Amino acid sequence: MSSAKNLTTPQWFDSPDRDQLPEELSTYFLELSSLLDRVESSTTHYQVLGLERSASREHVDGSYRQVVSLIYPEYNIGAVLPPDLNARMDHAFKKASLAFSVLASFTRRRAYDPREAPQVEKPADPPADSPNDPESVDSAIESRSRDVEDAREIRVPHQSSQPAVYSEYGKSGSGDNRRRCERMRLSMPARATGFDRKNGKWNEMTETLDIDRTGLTLRIRRRVRYGTVLYLTLPLPTKLRSHGYSAPHYSVYALVRRVEPPRDGIWVVSLEFLGEHPPTGFLDKPWAVFRTRKWDGSERRRAPRIRRTERVRIEYFTEPMQLLASEEAETENVSRTGLRISVKAAPSEFDIVRVRSVAHRFDALAAPRNRFVAKDGIERLCVQFIDKEWPV
Repeated sequence: MSSAKNLTTPQWFDSPDRDQLPEELSTYFLELSSLLDRVESSTTHYQVLGLERSASREHVDGSYRQVVSLIYPEYNIGAVLPPDLNARMDHAFKKASLAFSVLASFTRRRAYDPREAPQVEKPADPPADSPNDPESVDSAIESRSRDVEDAREIRVPHQSSQPAVYSEYGKSGSGDNRRRCERMRLSMPARATGFDRKNGKWNEMTETLDIDRTGLTLRIRRRVRYGTVLYLTLPLPTKLRSHGYSAPHYSVYALVRRVEPPRDGIWVVSLEFLGEHPPTGFLDKPWAVFRTRKWDGSERRRAPRIRRTERVRIEYFTEPMQLLASEEAETENVSRTGLRISVKAAPSEFDIVRVRSVAHRFDALAAPRNRFVAKDGIERLCVQFIDKEWPV
């Protein structure tokens, strides 16, 4: 490919080993070109993933991951890709997703290739709390599904005149599980697409940790903010979908609802499905922060909040506990497990905070759970304690 010969500028990559960039680029484009040629000329799902007809489920998973890791590598190559190559890569991803959705399911694979099915050993039934086969997932969902009965509004701050955007919520579960729908542990490959105000669009291949009809949890290497919107593409089981039932892959906009403090550069992020269309204002500012309307239903917190003003000191840290800033602030409400605080000096990005109170002789680390600017123009920060409880 001629474009590979001209790629000699290190800033096109996010790779830390910059001396190897030209060679890495050349090798990458050769492998990508070979993959695209194979996928485009393939006539069977096996050929798309480069598999023998007797390949096991593990081989199907591994091959699919190799395909998507080439199409959407961890480093940023978007700036050096010609438009026609972008289109070929998207087409290859869709074709590979279709192949995966068929070959990863024993039932669908048998229907697709009945002559070869006896050579493929049917996988043992996975544990009830961790179904991985799409057919097993569909059966489990049938027994665990919850009726969708209400909705919550999503809006862009300071744009109240824009039309409302809604997302589906299900009935509350019983017992200690506070989710509106019961989550199932389910690992499947997914592509997350987001937008950065400075660097533009980005893609990352990842895996889900759990999932239900209203959202999912996944691991991601890129820092994302609470309230931003991601575009997800994954081979979601049919009974978990709200649209695109016959498509080989499911594409949906999702709102970042929870971000855990990172470990070894990886964030665990929980998202809520919004639907096949983006919220109002997203196309103009895809990096914008969206927020939910105040919840009017039953209290879902484990420890109810009490309106109380307390003087606290807040310190903001990165993942390796590098201090970014600090300030004196006041709480608006408190609970055993967390606080809502009025702040003025919070950095644009941070991973963890330290909360100190001289009056209560309290010192604890906390994870940020939400941040927003209220009508008075002052920012609020909601945090959840990690290692201690507030003395209520």
